[in-house]
Amino acid sequence: MPSVSTSWLATSGTNIGRKGTNAACSTVGPEGFPEDGHKVERHRDYFFADGNVVLQIEDIQYKLHRSVLAKHSPVFQELFTLPQPEGSTEGCTEDNPIYLSGIQADDFTRFIGLLYPPTLGCCNVTTATEWLSVLDQADRWQVESLREHAVTQLNSMYIEPVQKIAIWLRYGLPTDPLIPSYIDVISRPRPLGLAQAQLLGLPLFVKISQARDLVHAKGACRCCGGVSAQTGNSIRRDRILEEIVHDVIGATRSPSLRY
Repeated sequence: MPSVSTSWLATSGTNIGRKGTNAACSTVGPEGFPEDGHKVERHRDYFFADGNVVLQIEDIQYKLHRSVLAKHSPVFQELFTLPQPEGSTEGCTEDNPIYLSGIQADDFTRFIGLLYPPTLGCCNVTTATEWLSVLDQADRWQVESLREHAVTQLNSMYIEPVQKIAIWLRYGLPTDPLIPSYIDVISRPRPLGLAQAQLLGLPLFVKISQARDLVHAKGACRCCGGVSAQTGNSIRRDRILEEIVHDVIGATRSPSLRY
């Protein structure tokens, strides 16, 4: 069954100005070694001769345009307006780049690829895992239009219900699309496993357990043989499940999307 990577749950916020393998790159030169011994390399697609800011993530350097980054991202806009010590060359040379830690070069490359598309109108992001990466980067750099686009793409794809709930809550997204996922989780025959409970957190895990008990009491779970005499038909069953999701978990559809 398709799923997405959830490594983002353990990822901390981006740190700027600290030393953080691997993206498609070309070599900088023999002197390009960071303290951890990895060879620093220029990204082969995103190290522009006319760029005016050098960023480094892991052992990859990007030479980009301040105006492009600042136009789309309030975070970069603020970063580039911070006062610098007199004579500072931070971000101006390969020897003194701006270090971005707490993120992976592959994810940042995917994000930059949408700001600098190789072909106008072309998007090479296709899978749910890739769009989740884009969502995370857009959220970090506060690129709202790209964040909304990533959410739209994720909404059009199948994501395992527990993972989708965790993703939506992590990024504070509207709960409307989660109703089918919650219904699946509270009505499935098997309870959540330890890893799924850890993914959702204890408070939500407790609510889901309470909702599952109520589903069993009303005979609306899948292990009760489908639609029971108590629930009447599938539409009635779905209404019961949605009411339980609303009453116990607190998620609800917009009025226009209700039965």
